Amino acid sequence: MDITNYVLSARNQALLYGDYTTYHRLLVKKLHASRRRLNVVTKNRGKFVKKQPLTPEQLAADQEFLRLTLLTAERAWAHAMRLKTLHSTDAKGITGRTRSHIISRLSKGARTAEYLSHVLSQTSVTGATDVDVLEARAYASMARGAADFESQNWERCVASYSAARIIYSALIDSLKGDIIKDILAETIDPSIRYAAYQSNVPRTLPISTIVRKAFTTSDEALVARINKLAPGLLNQGGPEVGTGQVDVSNAPQTITWRNREVKIEDASIALALAATISATAHLAEKLRSPELLLPKEMAAAYDEVLIASQDAADATKHVIDELREEGVSQSDGRIQRLQVTRTAVNYQMISWRIGRNRVLSGEHDGALLDSAPNSTRNAKKDVSSEKPKTEPLGRKVARLKEKVVLYDATLQSLDSIRELPGVAADDELVLQLDATAEYFSALKSLSIARSRSLLDQSLNALVLTKHAYDQCHRAATFFADHSASSSSPVLNIDVHQSDIQFLHSLLNAELQRCRALVEIDNLRRSEESTLPEAFGPLVHRLHDFPAEEVDLKNLVGYPPKIQPIPVKPLFFDVAWNYIDYPGKTAAVVAEPSPAPTSTAEPKKKGWFVSSAILFVVASLALALGLGLSGPRHTRLPGKTTVQDDYADDYGILKDLPVIPHAQLINKEELDLNTDFLVRSGHPRIREYIFNISQALAAPDGFQKPMILVNGQSPGPLIEANSGDTVRIHVHNNMPETSTTIHWHGIDQKNTTWMDGVVGVSQCGIPPGHSFTYEFRLDGHRGTFWWHAHSSIQYSDGLYGPIVVHDPDEMVPKTDDDKIVFVGDVYHTYGPILLESYLNATSRWAPFESGVEPLADSILLNGQNTYDCTVVSTTYPLRSTSAPGCNGGQRYTTKVHAGQRVRLRLINASSFLAYWLSIDNHLLSIVELDGVEISPVTSRGVYLNIGQRASVLVSTNQPPGNYYIRATLPRSCFLPYAPYTSAGLASSEYAAKGILSYDEVAVNVTPIGAQGNVSNPHGVQNNDAKGDIWEGCDDMPFDLPKPMRERPAYDVPEQNKHYIEYVFRQAQDVNRIFINKTAYTPLNDNATLWKAVGQKFAPSESNSYSSWNFGLNQQVLLIPSANKGAQLVINSRDAMEHPWHLHVVGWGPGLFGTADEKNGSITTTKWNLANPMRRDTVTVPAFSHIVIRFKADNPGLWALHCHVAWHMEGGMFVSIVESPDDLTTLVETMDPAVRSLSKSFCAA
Repeated sequence: MDITNYVLSARNQALLYGDYTTYHRLLVKKLHASRRRLNVVTKNRGKFVKKQPLTPEQLAADQEFLRLTLLTAERAWAHAMRLKTLHSTDAKGITGRTRSHIISRLSKGARTAEYLSHVLSQTSVTGATDVDVLEARAYASMARGAADFESQNWERCVASYSAARIIYSALIDSLKGDIIKDILAETIDPSIRYAAYQSNVPRTLPISTIVRKAFTTSDEALVARINKLAPGLLNQGGPEVGTGQVDVSNAPQTITWRNREVKIEDASIALALAATISATAHLAEKLRSPELLLPKEMAAAYDEVLIASQDAADATKHVIDELREEGVSQSDGRIQRLQVTRTAVNYQMISWRIGRNRVLSGEHDGALLDSAPNSTRNAKKDVSSEKPKTEPLGRKVARLKEKVVLYDATLQSLDSIRELPGVAADDELVLQLDATAEYFSALKSLSIARSRSLLDQSLNALVLTKHAYDQCHRAATFFADHSASSSSPVLNIDVHQSDIQFLHSLLNAELQRCRALVEIDNLRRSEESTLPEAFGPLVHRLHDFPAEEVDLKNLVGYPPKIQPIPVKPLFFDVAWNYIDYPGKTAAVVAEPSPAPTSTAEPKKKGWFVSSAILFVVASLALALGLGLSGPRHTRLPGKTTVQDDYADDYGILKDLPVIPHAQLINKEELDLNTDFLVRSGHPRIREYIFNISQALAAPDGFQKPMILVNGQSPGPLIEANSGDTVRIHVHNNMPETSTTIHWHGIDQKNTTWMDGVVGVSQCGIPPGHSFTYEFRLDGHRGTFWWHAHSSIQYSDGLYGPIVVHDPDEMVPKTDDDKIVFVGDVYHTYGPILLESYLNATSRWAPFESGVEPLADSILLNGQNTYDCTVVSTTYPLRSTSAPGCNGGQRYTTKVHAGQRVRLRLINASSFLAYWLSIDNHLLSIVELDGVEISPVTSRGVYLNIGQRASVLVSTNQPPGNYYIRATLPRSCFLPYAPYTSAGLASSEYAAKGILSYDEVAVNVTPIGAQGNVSNPHGVQNNDAKGDIWEGCDDMPFDLPKPMRERPAYDVPEQNKHYIEYVFRQAQDVNRIFINKTAYTPLNDNATLWKAVGQKFAPSESNSYSSWNFGLNQQVLLIPSANKGAQLVINSRDAMEHPWHLHVVGWGPGLFGTADEKNGSITTTKWNLANPMRRDTVTVPAFSHIVIRFKADNPGLWALHCHVAWHMEGGMFVSIVESPDDLTTLVETMDPAVRSLSKSFCAA
């Protein structure tokens, strides 16, 4: 009947993603469904009839009655837990009627469960097994224990939970999974320990002893069933109840840490340490056995030691917390000894954790290529086989990635040791930890190098191998004098000289191999460059007699290319005509027309000729379908709908309208030819209507599904004066998709519910619904933009510009003003790419997880050209009736000679950053992200995703056409991309628009020379400007000077936060973790609405800052209003990331890292006098930034990476600012707006 799994699995699953209220609602729904199935539902408005008690006959007839009773008991328990949670924050605690109600609910659940156990025990009628009866009895005992616990009947509580513990211990071998271990460790044991403490039971008494004394043997039937399943469990001389328990008399009395011996202050710590010693002995015995063990089997042997050592660490912390609550000072001898004990047991626990990672890595810590973790059932056979099975490339790369994850975990464990009390002051230990970290970092670099070598990236492999060799050499220098030999098979944190020597020798050989491969690749490229194009490999010229010597250096083409080959015809029509397949309908034979009479008998042509003709026709059709006939992209006249197979391939609706290019791009708005009246002191309401719909359009000439506003992309311009109120009526006309709009750069002062971040400030606007966004633009001026903030919708075209005018804007006067968007475009619909990206492998990188899709093309103001013969390598279409491609057209704009033009540049990409430059023209940067700055003259400007820059261009060159270039800095992503985008490569990783002087026709060939797109100041200005600004970073943070000076804010300690992010493997999928948390939006709710009822007190937080929102949420608390707030963002990733917030400090490495040049001084550079204020900033690889802002805007705000794929992968946290003021703000907001917004959560 599987009672335990049915109840506890559902409970754990529901509580994992929700709270007790959610679980209670779920149980109510399940209960009603069960009653409907049994036809025992009270009809609507019907008279209530008391339910008859459950009978054994009903249980025997239908097990649904069992589930109905279990759901009834569980609902009562969930109701009590819900009430307890809701009133836990009451000032006086849970008292009076509330406590009575909670006890009443728990007692009802216990009575229901006990009655079920009684009925089920009548096995002659119900047919229940002993396991079924024991499961029901254990559940009833646990329910009764919960009721006794709440009513503070401690002795009876111990007895009830003891019965549950003994029964579940007997059932451990009968029930699969870890659910019983979890309920023992998380619920039953802590409850017994607490109730026993309240009953004045000595703390030195183990739980197993308490349980035996409290368990009553008067129920002979129960005792008989337990003895039948687990003989000897109840005997005093038999095995302990549970595992790992040790008698206190055999436990150690002292512990030694770094030559210092201290007394163990508490029996619980001594018991846990004794269990650790016992488990360590079992581990050594297991590893010394002659049986061949797989890495995962060896790692499993470490689990007992890890659990015991974790218990020791938890017990130590618990004792320290208790003494502090009793008011014992830090200088007390007990606290001092406990701190030493804490460091020792935690070091021991982390050491075992590292040892487990080492055995999982394989032989020699995974240094050998073929020693990767293996968990297959036939792995033991494969080890001893003479011919090992050859693994595919994808599996080899996946195994290397598994190793990298293990090395990362080890390095993080080493970092956690440094944070233990007393470690930082132990210089010798710190040096040892540094050398150990160098050793495992070398192993990590080696694994990454091997993956690059497997992917034919020999140069990258060489650089990484050299880096690994240098790290290993530094580690070897230390361990040459400090390593001790050991013959123990048990691995832990200790690295021995033999380990270092083996890795050092291996890396030396690997380094020579990589150098040879690079040299071979260089020779091959040089030889290929000298060969004529028509000079093919020898295997293709065997029919030609060699006029000269045979070229043995060009035998075959590499890598091999798939080519069509001639095949023997197969006459499928014969089989179809003469075999009766199931479901085949008879063909309708037309009435033959009369034929002229002829005396001559016609010649018999037979089926061979007709079949051959059919085969030729079919072959031609197949060849055309496979693309063997060359380019096939053409636009069909009058085509206005989506072909069926194309729609199925993309997963989009059929019959979408096609938007012509002239309607898609609103040139007048982008050129700001709107006759807008710029003035101040006369605020007014600016109203806009956004009709959001899906359609087909061809921004770069290749038709694709898009999401448009009023049929445009970029969408409508929002233009206003500073101080105006903007009101946008958004109508979601998409039939199956919800959406939201975020106003990027607008601070939403006192209107946090208008921020438009799905799952944070609101739930998505459902299909067919509307929502009105309204907010003031006080204090805003400059360039902003809006975009969808639901999934990755803006990658399909749902974005547009915002321009806020101010006569007092501190920028030079201009003659003309234009908006220029730069962005990427994917020819595949965004949700299809996202689904593939979030899988363990993607369509574009089937051998690796977490690889971001590369765009097919780059757009300038929503348009560009595309080579129609290029087939996408990111997501090639499967269908044979894909929409057309007409080549597209470039972005062009006209300017007058002798004028000064302002270009408002906006990066609306999903993944990529760009350098923007204009041939032969210098750019004067005057605004960054809505902040005026002292003009910075440059040859180009770097824009990451979400960033904006206003540049002034003087049209002082000879009249002509000049290229506007948006160029990808290839070094930012190519070294980390395991595949190449055919579309980007065909465009040379750049988009070109045209700046056309009025005197010249647009179609005239452009003139001018390309500028330096990686160093905007030019080489000649290096001395004046200092470090070269190039590569993947923003303008140096101290280079731009805001015109409106503002010093950095002072920050109280409670307003400081420290976060770091890293890519990790999670269940075969690569995810981004921020402070060990990967974000997932709330289901059917927004964090804002849950935050109003959340008690944001430091005591209510946890190590993940998830509060009561769930472990997939991280909400950083900024409690002090109208004061400064500081966020430190640390990057543990090799890629730069754009983050949405104002930088006052930056530097290489993690925050707080010492500068090697200046000793104790950290690497952080500070700019507190007048720091640059940007709403989107780039965090360089393996570096950090420090952000400060004033906490004067109560709300729930999103802080995330603006790479769309990373945001969907979990690179996202929330910030709650001034929660008390936020609650007041939400309670006083427009009730109609609040009701409408909250109603979307249930849609």
